[in-house]
Amino acid sequence: MRLDHVGLEVKDLFALELFYRTVLGFTERYRYVSARQRGLRTVFLERDGFRLELLERPREAGWRGGAPGHLSLEVDDVDAEHARLAALAWPGVVLSPPRDTGDGFREAELRDPEGNVIELGRRVAPEPRVPLRAVIFDVDGTLVDSEENYFLADEALLAARGIPFTREDKARYVGGGNRDMMADLRARFGLADEVDALVEEKNALYLRLAERATLVFPEVRRFLAGVRARGLPVAAASGSSPEVLRRVLAATGLAPELPVVVSAEEVPRGKPAPDIFLEAARRLGVPPEACLVVEDARHGVEAAKRAFMACIAIPFLSAPPLDPRFALADLLFQEGMPSFDADRALAWLETRRGASR
Repeated sequence: MRLDHVGLEVKDLFALELFYRTVLGFTERYRYVSARQRGLRTVFLERDGFRLELLERPREAGWRGGAPGHLSLEVDDVDAEHARLAALAWPGVVLSPPRDTGDGFREAELRDPEGNVIELGRRVAPEPRVPLRAVIFDVDGTLVDSEENYFLADEALLAARGIPFTREDKARYVGGGNRDMMADLRARFGLADEVDALVEEKNALYLRLAERATLVFPEVRRFLAGVRARGLPVAAASGSSPEVLRRVLAATGLAPELPVVVSAEEVPRGKPAPDIFLEAARRLGVPPEACLVVEDARHGVEAAKRAFMACIAIPFLSAPPLDPRFALADLLFQEGMPSFDADRALAWLETRRGASR
């Protein structure tokens, strides 16, 4: 018998994975979405031969996290060990029958006399790997070089109200939703305009710029073409307004290549919440864990990982130090768009398409 792993049940899986990976140096071993227990998601992490399982499941309102966990011990024969313990009949011990788990273990659960959970297990199937079956693209800063036009639109919007706006001011909003940004600007600067009016005014300013000159990043377009050539369904998911997305994708010639388009204004919460990517997956008819997101912003990476999706990150703001959230990307082009290589990204995608449970 030997220690296999320690499991911790957590309230915010993304935040805890970020902590253990960036602060304590763990790396991802595999991720798993249970088909048997609704809402159960786990991430197995590893460092120096030690494995840590982080579990997240639906909990009642008000649960603060930080308590339930388990110790997992590897045994040679789960059924024989279960029979031995059952025959021992130790007072206060509760045994559950052996079972095969969805992520490849033969396992029996033991609760000690104080109720602590001990798993007795042995791996009987390979670690789960979910094949990628769809790709979701962020638009601004990922597919199209639009961030400068957006900055100029924001600058003009605020200049008309006597408020200076710099590129450093803009950096805090990169990757977020347009409506969320307008709501924050209204609160920060005490603007009299309603949020809807600000959104409409900014969109008009942006579209005048965008329809004159918006470039598609050539390597990302080549990657998109490679994805489509492989028969994978694709979608666009953006913080821009629906009308802005429609006109920009039409002006750049991307509209026919992206049959599914989701705006942050069509979901309850913008990035870094996962809503927009979950809605894109729903429209594509593909489980979230089988989707790949291509993103340029820290908010987008967080949204993708909260949706339990794979992520290729091409940081728009790539000057070091990168935001820690980029460390959770499955493939990171650390120097941003100048370092993005469509062939490398397609080769990586091929390795993930061939994954199997």
